[in-house]
Amino acid sequence: MTKLVCLHHAGGSPSVFRPWELYAPPGIEVVPITLPEIPATATGGTTDTATRTGVPPRRRIDALVPVLADLVRKEVGDEDFVLFGKSMGGLLAYLLTRHFGECGGPLPKALAVASFGAPHSPWRNFTDGYEDDRTLVRYLHEIRSIPVWAVEHPEWVAPYLGRLREDARMCAEFRFEPQGGPLAVPVRVFGGDQDPLVPVEAVRKWSELGDDVEVTILPGGHFLVSEDIGLLRQSVFGLVSAIRPSTCGVEPSIWRSVEAS
Repeated sequence: MTKLVCLHHAGGSPSVFRPWELYAPPGIEVVPITLPEIPATATGGTTDTATRTGVPPRRRIDALVPVLADLVRKEVGDEDFVLFGKSMGGLLAYLLTRHFGECGGPLPKALAVASFGAPHSPWRNFTDGYEDDRTLVRYLHEIRSIPVWAVEHPEWVAPYLGRLREDARMCAEFRFEPQGGPLAVPVRVFGGDQDPLVPVEAVRKWSELGDDVEVTILPGGHFLVSEDIGLLRQSVFGLVSAIRPSTCGVEPSIWRSVEAS
């Protein structure tokens, strides 16, 4: 059994991977992760305040990744696993792979990313300029993030908007630090040819971060997981199915440094 550990997009939830759980072939266990809340001492805020105001606790990637790494360790145990992340989840999956490689831990057998540009490419906060909920909801509908009923009732998705803004801010505040070596696992990256948030050029730059990187551009926009007609899901399942249990580590290879852009 190989576990496929899945990390969701900004403002999302593990439920987006429910169809993946239903269609997973024998030998693959889909494990959607619920992102942990960060203790108040790590965020500068308080959970009590967040509960009263409806604003989610402030997250920082540097505080989130070690906590998330501990959670993944508990989920996978001694079993082989592949990390998959969609949009913000792709950034987190990449940082987890680096964390396990640099700090010790269960290194994934492969890393798969969808709808996120290479981490050394600039990432803008796409919620900037949409401080009003109704305006943001209309924009999200335009990019096929939410259905039409949300445009008519933005108050129904208000909690989602708060988390979305916080997650988007967290990603935009991330600053890439050049790697000390190539990613020591195969990397498979998927982008949409009509993605309004992630240019194809930014997706292709993933090839600069490892020796075994393949980039595939699929028909679709930013929400490849929910728009998927099977191409993305089957590609990721195929990657996981190709994993075979191994007892030897990955040999180091010659590395050329990547400077942050």
